Amino acid sequence: MKRRFKTASALVLSIAAVISATACNQTPNQPEVTTNPDFAPLEEYISTITDSYKSKLAGGPNADIKVEKKIKWLSHWAIDETQAAAVLFKQVYGIPEMGNNDYGQFSNSIFDWKNVNYADRYTQLAKDVTNGDSPDIFQFEITNFPYTACKGLFQPIDDYIDFSNPMWDSNRETMEQFKWDNKSYCAITALNLDQVLFYRRSVVSEAGLTDPYELVKAGNWNWNTFLEMCSQFSDPEAGKYCIDGHYIPDKFVCTTGVPLVEIKDGKLVNNFYNSDIERCMTTVIDTMTKENYRYPRHELNGWSVNESAWAKGDILFLGGLEYDIKDKFQGYFKRFKWEDGDLFCVPVPKDPNTEKYYQTMKNDSYMLCGGAKNTAGFAAWNLCCMATAYDKEAAKVGRLQLQTNYVGFSDEIMDWFDELKYSGMLTPVFDFKDGIGQDIADGNNAKNPVDGILNIPFLDGLDNEGNPATFTTIRAANEGIVNSRIEDINNGKL
Repeated sequence: MKRRFKTASALVLSIAAVISATACNQTPNQPEVTTNPDFAPLEEYISTITDSYKSKLAGGPNADIKVEKKIKWLSHWAIDETQAAAVLFKQVYGIPEMGNNDYGQFSNSIFDWKNVNYADRYTQLAKDVTNGDSPDIFQFEITNFPYTACKGLFQPIDDYIDFSNPMWDSNRETMEQFKWDNKSYCAITALNLDQVLFYRRSVVSEAGLTDPYELVKAGNWNWNTFLEMCSQFSDPEAGKYCIDGHYIPDKFVCTTGVPLVEIKDGKLVNNFYNSDIERCMTTVIDTMTKENYRYPRHELNGWSVNESAWAKGDILFLGGLEYDIKDKFQGYFKRFKWEDGDLFCVPVPKDPNTEKYYQTMKNDSYMLCGGAKNTAGFAAWNLCCMATAYDKEAAKVGRLQLQTNYVGFSDEIMDWFDELKYSGMLTPVFDFKDGIGQDIADGNNAKNPVDGILNIPFLDGLDNEGNPATFTTIRAANEGIVNSRIEDINNGKL
């Protein structure tokens, strides 16, 4: 297939200016750094499934992949080579160029990791692509897709991975939602939890409230019961608030089943005027704002999420990621001596008007960079990720690995995570509103033309000029620039 290149000056200047605005933004797709030590039980288990893996590929175009070069990986975090996918890769394909001292500390690794500052990752990617030194893989981020594909930073992958293989059946329908211009860019190997609402059972009990988990199990965890709980807990004069976290209104809106911007038939579609989105914004979001249920971080904490206040019990719910338990909460366990089982979580409350339990989900996927040379390595790595993503035995070993190295991963919460991810209880929703260009969808600026539509009514209710603003007025003010960008992307005019 043809590789998509642009001139260095055109690509680097446009990409760097538009995408580097994501600096320091904590997005739902920002992955954790994993540095767990080798775990022998996982290696022993993977050795028992290598033949099965090979047989699944037999007779197809991916059966005889030979990976001769290390996979060039550009990121601010290192891929954990003790995870199941990496162990399978090493046992089937070996370690490319093993012992090659030219790779220094990565001589015995699958990946040749180029460490880049988080704020500079897209600027560096653009430079490498245009200079002919492209990395092979890059983490998928819904906050920059499909803009990055339209700009040539990534290339389609249909020529390199056989998606007709039954091993992709579980994610085939989801991958259709990520196709751009009828081409596949994302080999979705797993869907994981996006944002959950963490809480402490002791705080809930002391407030005389019902455990939200029990409400979920009873089929009664929805906007209404959530707001009732907020009404009972809220006491702003005493510094008691009900919810904090990034992208709270975004997650509530998506429980309607309708994202602000979606991909339909390979094109972006604007849903700003959808009646269900308007219903969410003018009821549940407006109520949280007017009643001061949401933590007013624009007034009290320099626009920053106050995890410490939540840990102390002054905020009831904290929106976060599954692995915040190990990446953010370890210090709280030790400092406050939380008892086992005190920390728990629930999904974002269900829209009471929908039959399905809609929820935003994380797409775990690696993109093939524009100009990438090691397409065999890219394909092999994604196949190994797919083969191990839903392996229950590997998951059991991975659970033991987490519980060995960290506190907080009780059997109860791990079982709950698995139920949320794999039982079919949640129906995934994907919002591409931030993927139309970070010059107008910069997650660092809560008042940008895209995120401001949801965030301004939720936070301070003031537009960029300091005038009172509502969802209706902000939508009217910003829809022109958003529609213009969507039209340009859909028509290939970027």
